[in-house]
Amino acid sequence: MEKCTINDIETFIIPFDKARTVSCAFLIKKGSAHEPEELAGISHFIEHMAFRGTKKYDHFSLKYTVEVVGGSLNAFTDKLATAYYAKVPEFHFEKTADVLKELTFHPVFSPEDTEIERKIIIEEYKMAQDDPTSKLFDTLIETVWPGPYGRPIIGRRETIEKISAEDLREYHRKNYSPSDTKIVLAGKVKDQYLKFLEDILKDLKKSEGKNDLPPSPSFHFSEPRYIVRNDLEQVHVAIAKPVCGREDEDIYPLFVLNTALGSGMSSILFHEIREKEGFVYDVFSQLYTLKETGILIVYAALSPEKIEEFFEKLRAVLSSRDLFMRNFEYGKMRYLGKLEMITDNPAGMMSFVIDNLSHSSLETLEDRVEKVKTVTQEKYQRAYEKFLSGKWSVFGIGPESGRILENHEMIV
Repeated sequence: MEKCTINDIETFIIPFDKARTVSCAFLIKKGSAHEPEELAGISHFIEHMAFRGTKKYDHFSLKYTVEVVGGSLNAFTDKLATAYYAKVPEFHFEKTADVLKELTFHPVFSPEDTEIERKIIIEEYKMAQDDPTSKLFDTLIETVWPGPYGRPIIGRRETIEKISAEDLREYHRKNYSPSDTKIVLAGKVKDQYLKFLEDILKDLKKSEGKNDLPPSPSFHFSEPRYIVRNDLEQVHVAIAKPVCGREDEDIYPLFVLNTALGSGMSSILFHEIREKEGFVYDVFSQLYTLKETGILIVYAALSPEKIEEFFEKLRAVLSSRDLFMRNFEYGKMRYLGKLEMITDNPAGMMSFVIDNLSHSSLETLEDRVEKVKTVTQEKYQRAYEKFLSGKWSVFGIGPESGRILENHEMIV
């Protein structure tokens, strides 16, 4: 990976000389965790509004310029960052980069379009509320990380309804500055493309905002929490436990441990809970990590009458050190293999770099591969003992008959 600075914007280049496409992202290090409570969801609102039109492009030409050559254009808002990104044939890079620049720095925020987009975001909010998995995970994160980091990225219904076009303009003016922006390029990157970026970015002005984040959240344990949804047949269960953050050396054995636990059809959870017992259709584990802290989550969906047996079996699985030690090689080799699978994919490499940059990390894929290779059985065992034992917070959503979940603590 190469690095340069273009008009105060750090730019990261991942060359794929034989590629015939270019993937490009403009990353702004402003996300939902930066927002004041009264403007919760404004970063996500700004992301939506950018596609309504900019100073140079109307809402249709923004998308058409990229899609007419078979390209893709999208964006996301996370807790720490917002990104606009595209993938196009390499000959179409300059027009696409101009679109991304406009989306990032020059949205219009007309009052009329704000009202239209507000309706769309409210529909997105309703969709997330209706989806049991989304509702479950939002409730979990907000409960164990109360405050800015736990707040849903989309915001709250009342803030979505109140944010004005002037709020959007002012927040964007103060927070979307070149100094808080990173550019990532992957694929067939020519020198002339960097010169083009220099030309189109030279007139950008710095904003008055700062990239201040609130302190890292502390994990708050709670009593088992259950949301009744009688329109559902299954109980969706998630248990959560605090783990280390990205800057801790234990993160590398934790990557291996999480992979062994819940990644793939050969994982411990899939084999022991689904294949052996038939308790579930869907079961997995996942990590959500910040620089200084993180959460390990185990998820499953099952029939209410299986809750007692499920918790008994899950506790036995998580308590079995021998079972985890037998799966060390699977966890390590699968995680390393997943990293290697990214290396021939420019868009995948771009996503890896974006994820690290949003967490203020300059770790390269090669760095991570080398760190994971150093994970021994001893380090893996220590991670198992440190991160899986003790109390887990329990959450569920489903029909009234699933409320028995409220009687189940998870202590390993």
